[in-house]
Amino acid sequence: MPPPSTEAVPEDLSEESEPDWELVLSQIPGEVQRAFANLPIEGGAVAFDEELLGFGYINQHTNVFAEVETQTFSESLLGINVEIRAVPVEYQFDYGDGTSRTSSDPGGPSAPVRARGADASSWEVETATSHIYQETGVFPVNVTTTFIGEYRLPGEAWTPISGSVEIPATPGEADIWRLSHRHVSGACREPSHWGCSGPVELGPGDRPPKIFAEDYDSSGRYIGSHSP
Repeated sequence: MPPPSTEAVPEDLSEESEPDWELVLSQIPGEVQRAFANLPIEGGAVAFDEELLGFGYINQHTNVFAEVETQTFSESLLGINVEIRAVPVEYQFDYGDGTSRTSSDPGGPSAPVRARGADASSWEVETATSHIYQETGVFPVNVTTTFIGEYRLPGEAWTPISGSVEIPATPGEADIWRLSHRHVSGACREPSHWGCSGPVELGPGDRPPKIFAEDYDSSGRYIGSHSP
């Protein structure tokens, strides 16, 4: 019997066709823009000076700032590994008392370190993002950060991405109290005497500020300073 016949494979089907790189590259900006809008960008957190933990007095500056960073992601788009970074550029502070501020500065810890036993007037430090509260109370503080994007193809420079995204930070609380001064005849002898019931005087329904939480029992009674 004659051998079975074989058909030649056309040359253009024997190898995979090369992609049209010019077309792919022209589509990358749109793909990057869509990817940027859906990245899991972290909004950071609202922060206060570490030694105060949000505690402050009315009519004095309470330092509030945003802890947020530039973030870089790696994405595969149209078969190309693309680096995308989200850069924080603007911060909307909502201080919880009906006032707000938009700043290009996220703020940061104030320079002085305030000892708990120091005079209260030494605690007040004005910063780029601090706020003066006019009333006492516990105020929810929120920050929304605006991020712009940039992307980079392998071996190339960073290129801006159109548009921006707004990401909220983990909120914080400002605990604002009122200062009260009186002249007394001497050191504390009885816990019931004025000024002997702790660094802050708790009224019905009050809770001790975080900075003094260890100085009170679960019932709100002053049990003494536990600071070193």
